[in-house]
Amino acid sequence: MSKFLLLPFMQIPSGHHQVADALKTYITEIDSSIEIKKVDIFHFTSPIGEKMVTSLYLKTIKSLPSFYSWLYKSNACKNYSLDKRLPFYELFFIRKMKELINVEKPDAIICTHCLPSYLINLLKAKEDFPIPTVNAYTDYFINNVWGIRHIDYHLVPSIKVKKFLEMSGVSSKKIAVTGIPVERLFVSRKQSINNGSLYHVLVSGGNMGVGAIERLFASNKLSGKIKYFVLCGKNDQLFYELKMRNNPLIIPLSYISSRKEMNELYDQMDLILTKPGGVTVSECLMKKVPIYLLDSLPGQEEMNRDFLLESGLAVNRLVPFHDSRLEENLLQFLDNSRAKQLYNENLSVYLDKLADVKAALTDMIFNKLYT
Repeated sequence: MSKFLLLPFMQIPSGHHQVADALKTYITEIDSSIEIKKVDIFHFTSPIGEKMVTSLYLKTIKSLPSFYSWLYKSNACKNYSLDKRLPFYELFFIRKMKELINVEKPDAIICTHCLPSYLINLLKAKEDFPIPTVNAYTDYFINNVWGIRHIDYHLVPSIKVKKFLEMSGVSSKKIAVTGIPVERLFVSRKQSINNGSLYHVLVSGGNMGVGAIERLFASNKLSGKIKYFVLCGKNDQLFYELKMRNNPLIIPLSYISSRKEMNELYDQMDLILTKPGGVTVSECLMKKVPIYLLDSLPGQEEMNRDFLLESGLAVNRLVPFHDSRLEENLLQFLDNSRAKQLYNENLSVYLDKLADVKAALTDMIFNKLYT
């Protein structure tokens, strides 16, 4: 029996884990006999250290967003080099990565975070390491921590990222443009969205409830034309504050873990207000739910935002974001059939270029393992 190792990073319910879970589903569809194990190398190395860093990360992006943005861009988005070395990460993690691989003895590895990819790439460069390895990117750009030169295959989010890899020396045969992988149930959209008289708008701040949701309704007069469904994640305070308003136009929703339930929710929506997290954006693109971007969290989401605006995949390109005129701006799009047509044309250009994730995995890994 074959074994696949999926490598996200840290224990928070992030896109790295959601992509790993989606890929697990695709792999099981291809061959249900395969053993699949998801491991966070940080937790494997030091559970206490992982917990401390996770807490620090969440506090920093909320309390010091400008500092975190500068830190991320300075370390992960500048001076790109295929031969970079990160001594601290190597000192802390490389021995444990070797141990993990020796213990698990996987037949294939899929990295959904840049740090495991960096470590595997380094091992492949220095040692006899024949295990086929795939990078599955979870944002709409590649930061300079990802390993590239010695990684065998790449699942990329866009043609732009594919061209970047080709310019970095990666053969086009090793790249599949799949979008950011999401569960298969998100790949289809019901024809009938909302038969009611009100527009339905989903408001998402991410699973941890971090973001700009708290102030969205403070400075806006509601016209009665839009009903908001607010995903509060694990932010219990936000959930109860909205619940106490007892406003029939604002429906708070607590943390939703079921992907089936999320899919059904998407099917009821005319638009989503969201920060540009890679997986949430990918789900909405696949479901063809128009995306109106909230303020980005520092770091990766700022880069995702730039891609979405450049590609015309965010409504903000047609209607800019203003907290104080939010509902007015939303209605400018929702009531405008021409604006919707332009958005859908841009979306079709993007979606028509995507390959099927299951087919890409079959070609990249399974055909190689079983021949």
